[in-house]
Amino acid sequence: MAFRIDKAIVKGWIDNTTPGITRGGLEIKGMERPVKILLRGNCWRDLAGTRIDFTNPHPELQEELIDQLHNLQRGVIGDMTASKKIKIPLITPEEIEEFGLEEKDISFGWKNALSLEWFSLVNGRVMLETTGYDVRISTHQWELDQAGEKKQRRDNAMAMEHFMELMLTASEAQSEVKEIEGEVDEFEWEKRLRVRDTLEEAAWFLGEGPRPEIDADDYEIEEVSLNGREPVVQHAILVQSQALDLLGDAMLDQGPRSELALSTAYIFDTLDETWPEKPLELEDGYIVAVLKRALEACNSAVAACNTLTMEDDKFEDLRVHVFHLRNLIIDKSHELRGPEDE
Repeated sequence: MAFRIDKAIVKGWIDNTTPGITRGGLEIKGMERPVKILLRGNCWRDLAGTRIDFTNPHPELQEELIDQLHNLQRGVIGDMTASKKIKIPLITPEEIEEFGLEEKDISFGWKNALSLEWFSLVNGRVMLETTGYDVRISTHQWELDQAGEKKQRRDNAMAMEHFMELMLTASEAQSEVKEIEGEVDEFEWEKRLRVRDTLEEAAWFLGEGPRPEIDADDYEIEEVSLNGREPVVQHAILVQSQALDLLGDAMLDQGPRSELALSTAYIFDTLDETWPEKPLELEDGYIVAVLKRALEACNSAVAACNTLTMEDDKFEDLRVHVFHLRNLIIDKSHELRGPEDE
């Protein structure tokens, strides 16, 4: 079911002057704060590359929107055009009622409508479609040709499909999460982390650019004190440092080298956040669930080392250290679970 918001809009704007990104803002009758729009994708050809401003001369209060429509509409674009042909009656609403009572035929005509549709993280499908707004469209900052528009519509459809799959996955994961007060076990935390993962992927998918490539500067080891740190964190620091020394700039290469850089960085970041220099009070179930993910990253690092050892024997020593780190993680998991779970 779509959120139909055209009656409640006082005024608004949509800006697609940046290719691939559509922004906007809406003033909604009855809502104290304006609604901000940030979408992935482009409008149809008539609006692509333009800014469109519109005003509703007769806004009406839609009470259901006040509580349900989120102030930040972040998602993917649907169909946005000011040239959609719709069939409308050629008489006033009062005359329509009168014609209906008298069983008279109502004449219809075709008119261009402003049609704006998007799919947001919070509200799902949101749309407005009207012929009654005052509309101003700027000149085109860039243009789509006919072939480009066909491709854009395909891209929009694919993006929408992927986005809806992510939202369905998040919804299914959320449905498995129990509403429990107090501490929960590792299995419940795994469910919660799956929800977080999906929403993070959706947030990346809606980002304003492509997924960042590996940057060597991102993986430089900072001055990290080993004194007083958990042994598992200390060894993670040593593993990542050794990996970066072996890889150098080759970490940017696609394949096992980038996989090794990413996995060892993930292990260190995860363990460092779990046991920072200033201790945090975290639930044992959460820590065990996070350690399971670090174990998966260890397996990826070992697999990368297995491949790279065939090229350079130095990776064999790193593989031994990763195995030791893996054993430390397993021991820590057993410790947190307690003797009754062993």
